[in-house]
Amino acid sequence: MKKNYLLGMALMASLSFNSCDKEVVYVQDGTGVESVADGAQIITLQVENGGDGLATRAGRPLYSAEAKQTIENVKLWICDKAGNVKYVTTISNWDKDGSTPYTTGGHGRQKTIELKDADKLAAGTYKIYAVGYSATSDYTMTAVTDVKKTEEGPSKYTFNENMVLTCSTAGEEIFAGQMELPVEKGKGFKKPVVLNRQVAGAFAYVKDIPFMEGAKYLKLVASAQNQSLVLGNFNSFDLTGNGSGNANVKYVVNGTNGKSGSETYVISTIDLNEWFTAIKDEDGDNLIDAGENWKNPRRPSGSPAAGTYPTFQKGSAFGGEFVIPFAHVDGKQTLTLQLTNADGTTVLRSWKVNLGSADEQLKQTITCWNSGSTDWSTSLSGESSSTYSLVRNHLYGIGTRMNDEANPEKPGVDPDPNPENPNDKPESLNNKQELVLKVNDNWEVIHGMELD
Repeated sequence: MKKNYLLGMALMASLSFNSCDKEVVYVQDGTGVESVADGAQIITLQVENGGDGLATRAGRPLYSAEAKQTIENVKLWICDKAGNVKYVTTISNWDKDGSTPYTTGGHGRQKTIELKDADKLAAGTYKIYAVGYSATSDYTMTAVTDVKKTEEGPSKYTFNENMVLTCSTAGEEIFAGQMELPVEKGKGFKKPVVLNRQVAGAFAYVKDIPFMEGAKYLKLVASAQNQSLVLGNFNSFDLTGNGSGNANVKYVVNGTNGKSGSETYVISTIDLNEWFTAIKDEDGDNLIDAGENWKNPRRPSGSPAAGTYPTFQKGSAFGGEFVIPFAHVDGKQTLTLQLTNADGTTVLRSWKVNLGSADEQLKQTITCWNSGSTDWSTSLSGESSSTYSLVRNHLYGIGTRMNDEANPEKPGVDPDPNPENPNDKPESLNNKQELVLKVNDNWEVIHGMELD
């Protein structure tokens, strides 16, 4: 799987900042090193991805653990130590004419920016920030879109890190990152800024659903929900594997503005009528009939091209969403899967969703945004299998689903349950009381949640 990252300032050989001396810059752009004009200062933004998502709303829907992204806009700005913005640019239609492919098959896109004349940076210490986001975002993006170059005067603009974005949904995929940039006379640098996913994700991929009269929905519910996302305390590392974990994995809750009340909060809802022609049990096994009674609701009508829509194991049901990270609530089960009737509130059956007892997150202290002191001073311990936080860029899944295609070698085909595929394995709900999560993090970690 391809990682999601953005290489900014890819000045790979020698970059000298000197207003008096001659300068020659060499830029690595994916096809080799090339020289550019004397005195030039070049920024090459590169976004590599594993393919386009299926965008049916703002951002992309979550269909699997596949490391994908859709970035339509990229905004970059450079600040000095005082927060004065020295340079800012926005690339619109990034995935189309705002950038150009730089690898065979179009798996990455790039944009080269040259700092000229008054935009050129003098010697000093800077920070580079970049945010990749959807054009029709569910976030209030004002804090990002309003970033502008600092000009002296009574309304002088300065940039403050830790932007807070409110969201109209449970969460939407967004990428951001930052890097330190020391610029010295006559010296070059080679350092990327990496944009990582700023939200968590959660999904339920299940089969063998109990038949209960009046059943209509499977709901994944949580003990808390944050309504705003904080862009800060970045983990600006190129994570080397999708869900493999490494020394750079962080455990951060960058959500804030929690919903009030003591009720559970719905992360995702599976409408069983979308997956089954009828909610029935004609063979008497106490499970909703699959077989010919099953359908893939994500398959468009007509004759859609293979590979343009997700496929699922026959007889399964899937629901997942991106989630603004939240801290665990002491004494409360973090995630629960509920089978409800048509009113959505009458619970006919429920399953506790737990982290595995050996999950690495249980050993961690979680870093949290402190909205009172507006900093990252809060540390949270006491994670347990049932009471755990949903942290940034970690994916929490019931069942195993590594790709949007159930069998990538046969796109457009919904496979039969046999033979079993270890990379696409819905969790059985038959005779289970509890579920155990699987977690992916580069998704930095893919947490596999358990049903016992």
